[in-house]
Amino acid sequence: MPQDRKKQNKRKKKEKEPGAGLKEKVTEILELPKEVILDLPKITLVGAGNLILENYKGIIEYSEERVRINTSIGIVKITGSRLVIKEITSEDIMVDGDIESFEFLK
Repeated sequence: MPQDRKKQNKRKKKEKEPGAGLKEKVTEILELPKEVILDLPKITLVGAGNLILENYKGIIEYSEERVRINTSIGIVKITGSRLVIKEITSEDIMVDGDIESFEFLK
């Protein structure tokens, strides 16, 4: 019986993978923006003082030294000084200040 369950689990995994892979293939073939179709975050950094994050899910932490933002693939952590959320919409967020670093946390 344990072997039957392993086979069933493998089949389920194979069934789930083509859907995600299909979206990626269609996106590439039609040359569509991956961040829109696959709901991936897009980060734009202008100098060291302005960061725009598109396709975010929510704000986890906000202070003058650190901002943590949830995305579909993990958390974006921005550190620096005098950080402020200058603009926020349902789709993107703009952080201004002296940005020292940003990283993805999974």
